Amino acid sequence: MLNCLAQGVLPSPVDGAACVTQYPTASLQFKLELRNPPHVGLSSCESFSKRRTCIDCRRRRVKCGGELPSCKRCVRGGYGLDCQYTSERGKTGVQLLEASVVKLEARLAELQGSINQKQSVLEIHVPGRGGLCQIGIDPSFRLVPPATTARDVVSLPYEWWEQSNKIPLEVAGLLMDYFAPYAFQFGFFMHGPRLCQLMFQRSSSTSPNLLNVIYLWGIHLSGDERLLVHEPLFLKRAVQFDLFGQQSQHVVHNIQAEILLVAYFLHLGKPSSAMHRLNSAVSLCISYGLHQQASNRPISALHLPPPRDSIERGERIDAFWSTFLFYKTLAVQERAFSGISATMDESIDTPFPVEMSTYEGGSVPSNLYGVRTFNNFIDAPGADLSHGILALVVKSAALFERARYYGMKWQSVFRPDEQKFEEDLLLFIKLVPPLSQFIGPYTKYTWITVVTFLQVAVIHFHGSRKYDVSKQKCLVAAQTAANLIASFTRLKPLQHIHPIMAPLWYTVCETLIVGIRGLQLQDPRKVGSKEHLVQSLNTVVHAMETFSHDCYEMKAHLMRLHGTFHHYLPYFLL
Repeated sequence: MLNCLAQGVLPSPVDGAACVTQYPTASLQFKLELRNPPHVGLSSCESFSKRRTCIDCRRRRVKCGGELPSCKRCVRGGYGLDCQYTSERGKTGVQLLEASVVKLEARLAELQGSINQKQSVLEIHVPGRGGLCQIGIDPSFRLVPPATTARDVVSLPYEWWEQSNKIPLEVAGLLMDYFAPYAFQFGFFMHGPRLCQLMFQRSSSTSPNLLNVIYLWGIHLSGDERLLVHEPLFLKRAVQFDLFGQQSQHVVHNIQAEILLVAYFLHLGKPSSAMHRLNSAVSLCISYGLHQQASNRPISALHLPPPRDSIERGERIDAFWSTFLFYKTLAVQERAFSGISATMDESIDTPFPVEMSTYEGGSVPSNLYGVRTFNNFIDAPGADLSHGILALVVKSAALFERARYYGMKWQSVFRPDEQKFEEDLLLFIKLVPPLSQFIGPYTKYTWITVVTFLQVAVIHFHGSRKYDVSKQKCLVAAQTAANLIASFTRLKPLQHIHPIMAPLWYTVCETLIVGIRGLQLQDPRKVGSKEHLVQSLNTVVHAMETFSHDCYEMKAHLMRLHGTFHHYLPYFLL
């Protein structure tokens, strides 16, 4: 600020706007601001007296001389320092100067932030998906690891939230730091370094919809009251999508924004709002043909230009399959098996995704013969597990949804297609790589998601069948899912977990409680079997309680569990 004053840079006093005028010195500028405009036939004193009345004289309704900087009446009364005049807009001179100082300081901070732009981008790390230990792939070739903690900020710029698409760079970096470590857990599929470069270069290639959703997540995860107070404002901006005027390069960004909003609303325990955002993402994927990226689709009004490189091509593949993953999961939770889902399944030829490091290396999966990707997988789930982490989660979610479908359509006997599906499901479970082959903490988190999906798929497939062997298979699957949690707690604890886990763990608890009650009714002397089931139930309930403090979806399912089985839980839980 002192440098600005020394250079004579002050805003125009007429409207208080941020326009600046250069003068040799600050004192000359100040004199020019206070100079009277020319009035023919009037002296300077007469002009002041007719145009100016100080606030105090006006309040007392006495004549004011209009002298500057203080009128004679106020000076004689001994309060000349408090004499002030209002501008045409009702602001005093002191208020105008204070507003000018604030705007100049904000501009200075913005210029300083642009100087450190390159350094800011390098300091922000968005984790990649990691990968599996495979021959021929260098496990060290990954995106940079996430920062352990967000940068400490002593103070935030004045009214930093005012401009929705151009918040100060230091605040944008802070919010990205809060969001980045958990990005993959909430459905982030894009190339992190490239997105950061676009964000901090203020590029028009970055969708404002995506920026607002990232800022929303950063505020939500910050735990900082100074930021959390503005979460409703950023939520309002995030849901006000402008899809009609979107540019072609914003399509994938807008799909990413919708997916992050789906996770956000699930995190808050609002599945209906999440389903609304998910339907928008599905519409974008189908409209722009992301489900048929291997087909020679005719050019229509809605189409994307050819991808610039393998990374952009990979982002389009990941955009579709991330949407597919959420759609299959929420379809089971909301029991929304629709014709759109079946039609989309029949026409998918987009290849399964691979790791981001593979895209970075210039390789992209291909489907030269236009094979129906999803149908081919459902016909032989265990034929190929060479794809990446995202593909593994997508495949497990697809089997999860198909198992739920068969369970709801159950009849008195097993049909041949049901028997084949069960065999394929069990084979896929055996072929899932063990935890030791997953690289990085966030891919280890994916492991528990994949295996829990598959075990709950077994429960859904057999849950409605009245056979004793089906009941036993459900109990074994529930205990296996509980043992996964017990083994995972020995790793570094997670601060946040994907809300998808809430309905999965609820199903596991429901199965264990039914099994415990069945053992009590059959033979109360079978203490050993009951103790194992009770121990498994305690493990799952404890995990749900741990994450319910932050995830409202988990809290809602935990309350539902206590409400449904309130007669039994006090006797089961240790």
